[in-house]
Amino acid sequence: MQKLFLLILPLLTLPLSCVAAEKSAEETVATLWNAISNDAGATADTATLQRIFHQDAVIFGGRYQDGKPVVQRSMLDDFLKPLARVQEKGFYECEISRVVQTYDRFAVAYSVVESRTEKTATKPDFVGVNSVQLYKQGDSWQILSLYYHVEKPDLPIAAPNAVSGRCLNH
Repeated sequence: MQKLFLLILPLLTLPLSCVAAEKSAEETVATLWNAISNDAGATADTATLQRIFHQDAVIFGGRYQDGKPVVQRSMLDDFLKPLARVQEKGFYECEISRVVQTYDRFAVAYSVVESRTEKTATKPDFVGVNSVQLYKQGDSWQILSLYYHVEKPDLPIAAPNAVSGRCLNH
């Protein structure tokens, strides 16, 4: 038993960024939606979110309020605070469409995500379009910025070849 502990000890002292690393921009985006999701009575996986976002990441959120466009900007710590609280309801992100373009250490992903408070609900509570900018830091991809925009009721988001409720894995 002591020998096993001595073998595992070096792994326990590694920084989180070394323990798991997404090897592609696609994996990082999939990890984002999985980590934000949570069951009722639980939190989002903020440790994973902290790992996949660059420390200086910026998050922009767009929606309509009283018929007028509103955009909010958050730094990573402010974005993670509400996600770290235990949620009364579940929150499930289902990415149904993704297009990624990569050049060298830069990537941009355009994805369509359905959000549900009940994982098995046939209809999403809302749908959003997302633009994720990533940078390859060492051997893993980190999110530099995320811009999400909630669907406008009279302007549906186009998601060719996507099927509502059929979540992408990677």
